[in-house]
Amino acid sequence: MFLGSGMGLPSKGPSIEPISLLLGFVFIEQTILICLLNLSQMRISLTYFICALWCFPILSQNTPDSEGGKIDTLAVDSIAHKGYTLWIRDPSQSVILGEEAYRLANELKYEKGAAFAKRVSGVAHWTLGEPKQALFDLYEGLKLYENLDDLEGISNSKLNIGMVYADIDEDSLALKQFGEAIIGFTQLNLDDRVATAYTKLGTLQMEHGRLDMAHTNISNALNIHTRNNFEYGMAEAHNRLGRLYLEQENLEQAYYHLRESLTLTRKIDDKDGLVNNILQFGRLFKLQHEYELADMHFKLALSRASEMHLKNYRLEILKNLSDLKRETQQPDSALIYFSQYVDLKDSLLTLKKSRQIAGLEFRNELLQKNQELDRLSEKQKNSKTIQWILIIGIWLIVLLSFLLIKSFRQRTKNQKKLFEQQQVIAQKELENQQLKSKDLKGELDTKNRELTSYSMNFVQKNQLLQEFQNKIQEAKKTKSMERIEKILSEMERTIRTSQGKEKDWEDFKQHFENVHPDFFTSLKEKYPDLSSNDLKVAALTRLNLSIKEASNILGISPESTKTARYRLRKKMGLSPEADLFNFLLQFN
Repeated sequence: MFLGSGMGLPSKGPSIEPISLLLGFVFIEQTILICLLNLSQMRISLTYFICALWCFPILSQNTPDSEGGKIDTLAVDSIAHKGYTLWIRDPSQSVILGEEAYRLANELKYEKGAAFAKRVSGVAHWTLGEPKQALFDLYEGLKLYENLDDLEGISNSKLNIGMVYADIDEDSLALKQFGEAIIGFTQLNLDDRVATAYTKLGTLQMEHGRLDMAHTNISNALNIHTRNNFEYGMAEAHNRLGRLYLEQENLEQAYYHLRESLTLTRKIDDKDGLVNNILQFGRLFKLQHEYELADMHFKLALSRASEMHLKNYRLEILKNLSDLKRETQQPDSALIYFSQYVDLKDSLLTLKKSRQIAGLEFRNELLQKNQELDRLSEKQKNSKTIQWILIIGIWLIVLLSFLLIKSFRQRTKNQKKLFEQQQVIAQKELENQQLKSKDLKGELDTKNRELTSYSMNFVQKNQLLQEFQNKIQEAKKTKSMERIEKILSEMERTIRTSQGKEKDWEDFKQHFENVHPDFFTSLKEKYPDLSSNDLKVAALTRLNLSIKEASNILGISPESTKTARYRLRKKMGLSPEADLFNFLLQFN
């Protein structure tokens, strides 16, 4: 019997444990399968009937709501999540939903929704045996998650990419992706995702004969899934452990895990997992030499695999059926199954090669794209380097210009300050020179005035001496003592008068020239015929003195003063109506 939750392993010879209603179904199917050997014409119909006895109702597949109204991010998430739930049971519909969610997410510019939609369509393409398209979608989703810096999305994408690489025998790439996914999930403390990654990694290790490492990883996954009550993960981990124990021929442990996996796959309606479990139970019964049960399970698994187009399972089942028939001495049947196995293997080999080629094409395209990105990145890097060099160069030029301008301004300022100081010094020196020049000029003027005064006095003395000489000559010629005495008295009186006048005149002249330093010089230059007496009259008139005041100073009568002014007017060529005072104002 097979697929029961209460099945046990016999210790000696064949034995079957009763398992209520399920056991009845098993014997019905066994009977039908025996009849199939003789009733080949009815084989297909009866096979569908057997499947109907085993299958639970399939959940209805809802399409996204097409009602009008605004599509928001919640609708995108809902469509993508629906597609995610169908990627195993109905991958074609999952692709449709994933692509629809991606389209809507792009319209809304909802990057996180677009990334998840690409994951959905990617794993669905993988399930459909389209690794190239699967990798394109998954890598595009990975890029979106990286743009969002979403570590959980990145790790999920890498896990899915690892599954695709494992399927096309790119084991090194698959191991790398699984390892990076585990690291990411561990950082986020996402135990259920870590466990899923452990399961995928363990499966790959088991297929390469590294059973101990596989056992450790899958056992860890089972413990985590059990703690989190994740039934799909538990079913998958139990199945992998059942297969591993079959490889080790530990049939009791294999039976336990396969039975647990079977129960869970039926509960979650995992058709793919159900076929796998039926196949593994067939292997279990074959190892127990329960050939009839093994044959029944293999044929049931073959029927389901054919119905679901699971060619990999069909290949393994045909190989096991061929081996089973050979062991049970049925060479004709063994040859038939082996022939079918070889044909399918060739077909799958071609398909596998095409998938590997598709994967290789993707890797080449990805490599070319990465190289192009590297070139662009290097170009951008070089461009940025050039930009930075230009920026730094410009800043250096600006800085140097600023420093030069500042230095120039400072130097100009210093030069200006020095020039101003030099100007002040030069101005002071000029002023000092002017003062000195003025002092020297004043001193020279004083000397000139003194010389002029001396000259005038010298002239006056000469005139006086000439007058005395004339009187002496007159005295010599006269014989009258009375006349001589008179002449001597006049000379004595003239000397006394001249001495008084000279002293008064010298004092007056000194004060006058202090006030009007150029008067006599200017007047004498214009009228060189003026006598010293004329100059005295002119000076007294310049002071606007009355005739009486001038007479007292000159020591003559007012009439003589009037006569002296008249002679002065005449020598200057002034008319009687002209004001002598105003005329003399111009001389200074």
